[in-house]
Order: sequence, then structure tokens, then C-alpha cells
Amino acid sequence: MRQRKRPPSFDSDDGIEVVCSRICGPHRRVISRQHLSKHDTDRETYMEEYHLTPGELIPKDLRRIKSSRCGYYTNGKSEWIAAVKKVYKRDGKVFAGHLQDKYPHLYEQGIWIFGDWDKALHAVGFDPEKMRKRSTWDKEK
Repeated sequence: MRQRKRPPSFDSDDGIEVVCSRICGPHRRVISRQHLSKHDTDRETYMEEYHLTPGELIPKDLRRIKSSRCGYYTNGKSEWIAAVKKVYKRDGKVFAGHLQDKYPHLYEQGIWIFGDWDKALHAVGFDPEKMRKRSTWDKEK
């Protein structure tokens, strides 16, 4: 006689962190865009309505487990800002392309935490418009 495997219980004390949907209530591993689309809302509206941060949509330990990148560290807002300032001090630049190449986890976390790259740059204290300007070389230079 074969025994069926039972699905894991997210309500027990088995060490699995969960988050609770503020709309429908059941415990979930992640409050995803797909889940929110079932309730006809998007991520930004949901976070604004319930005064949540992006980090509250997914457990911190799950973010750490899901990433297999070397040097990955899950950051909150203040930790992320400090990490980007450290990169700027060391490398002298925090362009999106530079972070995507050298520090992809910081770039992705910035977008996750702040919603888009411009908001992330504002949080660190940079002006996105000035960051995009490129100077051209003329004969005098």
C-alpha cells in the first residue's frame, strides 16, 4: 500500500517563514504579482494601501535561499543605501549598467525595494537626470 506525501504545512513550526495576504488572509510564501492580479490590484497599490514595504511581501530568509549568486546579501532600505554609497565611494559610479555588470544583486534589489531605478537613485541622494548626462569630448579636452 502506497502512502501519499502530504504537502508541507506553512502554519506549523517547521522553520518555513511565510507572509500573510492582507486581502484574502491565507499564509503564502510570496505575495506575487500573479496573486495580486487575482484581486485586481498591482504591487504598488497593494503596498500603498496597506502601508507595506517590498520586504514585507517576501520573507527575508526565502530571498536569501532563492538567490544562488556569489556575494548576495538581502538588504533593507537603509542597508541597500549604505551598500550603494560604498560602491560609489569605491568605484566612483553607480550607473545602472555598471551595477548590472558588477553588482547585479544591488541593482535588482534597488528596483525591488523602490519600484524603479530613478526612485532608488533619489533615495541614495543622486539626481537621475544628472546621472544620465554624458559629456562629449571636443578638441580642447
